[in-house]
Amino acid sequence: MITLKDIAEKTGGVLKGDGNVIIRRIMSMHEAQEGDITFLSQKGFEKYLKDTRASAIIVGNDVKADEYAEKNLIIVKNPGIAYAKAAQMFHKGYPKGMGISSLACISKSAEISDTASIYPYVFVGEGSKICKDVVLYPFVHIGEHVLIEDGTILYPHVTVYDDVKIGKNVIIHSGAVLGSDGFGYVWDGSKHMKIPQLGTVEIGDDVEIGANTSIDRASLGKTIIKKGTKIDNLVQIAHNVSIGENSIVVSLVGIAGSTSVGDNVVLAGRVGVKDHVRIGNNVRAAGGTGITKDVPDNSIISGTPHMPHKEWLKLQGYLKNLSKMYERIKKIEKTLKTEAQDD
Repeated sequence: MITLKDIAEKTGGVLKGDGNVIIRRIMSMHEAQEGDITFLSQKGFEKYLKDTRASAIIVGNDVKADEYAEKNLIIVKNPGIAYAKAAQMFHKGYPKGMGISSLACISKSAEISDTASIYPYVFVGEGSKICKDVVLYPFVHIGEHVLIEDGTILYPHVTVYDDVKIGKNVIIHSGAVLGSDGFGYVWDGSKHMKIPQLGTVEIGDDVEIGANTSIDRASLGKTIIKKGTKIDNLVQIAHNVSIGENSIVVSLVGIAGSTSVGDNVVLAGRVGVKDHVRIGNNVRAAGGTGITKDVPDNSIISGTPHMPHKEWLKLQGYLKNLSKMYERIKKIEKTLKTEAQDD
């Protein structure tokens, strides 16, 4: 049983109202009913506060609490962070200590922690090590000499090829593939000759990898995803790519081989990155950006080929007026032609 007071303590917020109210769920502002808590994510949604049926609301300290005296409020500095902390209280958690299902196929040389949960129809190859509190859901395939460290979760149908290393508290969603061959070929005059991909993949601690994302093994060396980076669904990361710490890679991004992405970078949806490019720390790339060359630290970029975001905004203004400019040019040409004929 969770009270409003419990949530205020967890989020570090200031409670205004009845702390003994029982909270059953956390819900969106429009869907919330009595017994639910909701949150104000953006100041622009404040107009909906008075109409929500939620028993309590998490709000920012920029909201005038006195105007909502009839509401139970938790006032915080950052509602987004407070929401995440509150949601953790309602999360059911992950199963632990299930043991190894008799329907799993585990190689004799594999090392499995006593506290790991291995569901039916999981395969674990020779020499692999599954550490404590790891969860492998049905139909996960683990190749040979793979290391999966403490607390990591692999959802159904995740495939991990040989020699891949996965850190602690990693979450990998269904259908993701780690360590498949990089796209490496050389033309021998008559056909495309495959270049064996002899490297591997290393995933740092606290990384999350979305459904149906593919991370290719390096041709030589390592493809690396560093600590705290979050990768969305349907992302392609090619061989020998390196992504720094705490970066965000959104759905439908494609990163070509041997590209280096820095720390705290955000690549929005449908960003495409050319091979052998260096993207600096703290870069922000808008959706659909085509990155064709190195990007300095702290840049905000848009467009294809990419350019500073402010420059791209100016170009959009020009494009909007192209039809008017075209008509003006036609009139000018007609005037000039008439004047030439009069001469």
